[in-house]
Amino acid sequence: MVNDTTRLLGLDGLVAERVELDATGVPVVHLATGCEQARCCPQCGQRAVRIKQWTTTRPRDLPVGGRPVRLRWRKRRW
Repeated sequence: MVNDTTRLLGLDGLVAERVELDATGVPVVHLATGCEQARCCPQCGQRAVRIKQWTTTRPRDLPVGGRPVRLRWRKRRW
């Protein structure tokens, strides 16, 4: 699935949910996994029916356009 987030970050299957500015004016990009394949077991292909938990990952980020950016990736655990 190629979308604008994939083109910007080079990470396939992510969707930018929103962008906010933190207290210091640094953009915070909130990401989520948007690919339906993420619901399936990579070994057997069994599709999960419910979310077991959520976890937030903060990947290292590089400046965009000379400005710092923070990424917050909210992952579902199936």
